[in-house]
Amino acid sequence: MKNLSVLFLTLIIFSCTEKDNNEIYQGKLEELLLEDFSLEKDSTTRYFNNIRVVGGSNGEHIVYTKAASKFEGLAIVFVSPITGKEVDRIEIPTEGPESMKGGNFVNIIPSKDLVILMNQIGEIGEYNAEAKQIALHKSYSDFRGNAKFLNVVSILPILKIIQFENHTLQLGNNPSKTIKTKKPVAAGEMRSEFPLDFKEWITHINLETGEIITSNFSMPEGYEGFKNDLTSTLLFGIYDSKRELYYLAWPYSDDVYVLDGVNLERVIKPFSSVELKYLPSEREPIGEMFTNWTQPKNASKQLFLLYDEQRDLIIRCSKIEESGASESTFERTKHYVLSIYSGEWEPKGEYFFDFETEIEVENWFLTSEGLFINKPEQKSEDAYQFYTIDLSRFGK
Repeated sequence: MKNLSVLFLTLIIFSCTEKDNNEIYQGKLEELLLEDFSLEKDSTTRYFNNIRVVGGSNGEHIVYTKAASKFEGLAIVFVSPITGKEVDRIEIPTEGPESMKGGNFVNIIPSKDLVILMNQIGEIGEYNAEAKQIALHKSYSDFRGNAKFLNVVSILPILKIIQFENHTLQLGNNPSKTIKTKKPVAAGEMRSEFPLDFKEWITHINLETGEIITSNFSMPEGYEGFKNDLTSTLLFGIYDSKRELYYLAWPYSDDVYVLDGVNLERVIKPFSSVELKYLPSEREPIGEMFTNWTQPKNASKQLFLLYDEQRDLIIRCSKIEESGASESTFERTKHYVLSIYSGEWEPKGEYFFDFETEIEVENWFLTSEGLFINKPEQKSEDAYQFYTIDLSRFGK
């Protein structure tokens, strides 16, 4: 397909970290592509970020957030998964009646009938489909003020770990912080770290009882080398609704932690024929004041996990490396592999693809129609385009 060049490996490799002689199909992503899909884009939508899919009594919807149009506040936009057009929105103000104060909202949207917001001081507000505040919880705010470990944790949770199941809100804690120093720090010299003995990566809050519990497990072996990399603690994961387990992934590790609640049950290394090379991101100065975190050219990264409840599949996407003579990542080719597993982590296929433009894999979501990944070129000002990836051949 145009704009999608493909790295196709012809050898079938028989090796596995957990299971010997495990054969896996290797192919090109374009084998799975259906018709492209677009999200409608207007003049008030500059970019899409943290796109999600919610179900419920009102059916399936794609969801994203943007600035409210009626007042200062947050708009939760619901989009048709068929047409890509907005079908509804919930707008919540930052001042006045029904407002959520405190700024820097983290939002959780279990369904079209329930929106959960968390502000910078840890208050949690629940809103219905009419944007009416139905509850305001302050227990987590008190917990943050009293808990010793939260002195080193970012005030806002990690977006990619947030979920809501059975009245329980799951939050991810980010221990990375910038090191304070009295010496002037030039662009590109920002120093940061996270404590190597940190174990409270996940927090569960029961919104009915107010009970709060945290995890007690360590980072993967060898992760000490990423101590000073601010991007290394941006974890992500998925909830397996069939097995009632959560899979927690690390951006710079093959390990996947299998969690029952906040408890670590076991660690698995999903099969892959590709040997990934993890290296800390490099601090790159931008002008005289700012710093950007950039991966080395030959570095790998785990990007996302998704669970397809309809077909009992697990999907993982990994960045393998970049290639090209340019010193700038924007001008190099990005190489990726999409790995498909059964719900029991049995490998079903690996599909390779490249992005040759400055855009990387930056947005993805999963619906009953398939998996969607942003296209490497966005030529229209009125739409944001995605590849549609067919998963039906792997399902039940």
